[in-house]
Amino acid sequence: MRHTVMILTLLVAGCTNAPKLTGPDAEAICIGTQASRTDHAAALEKDGGDASVVTGARLISQIDAACAML
Repeated sequence: MRHTVMILTLLVAGCTNAPKLTGPDAEAICIGTQASRTDHAAALEKDGGDASVVTGARLISQIDAACAML
């Protein structure tokens, strides 16, 4: 439960700091990594240590936020 709260908090915080992805490869990056980002988030929730949960959730949230702008 603690990891879930931490991840959700970081997802909200990451959305405000995400740069917009631009260039011809931006859509390919977003689409191509969508399943991997989801799988990584699930793995972090399942067995990640505190540091990997924090950094992984932040990375995923920034990519998700940037991809949402496409």
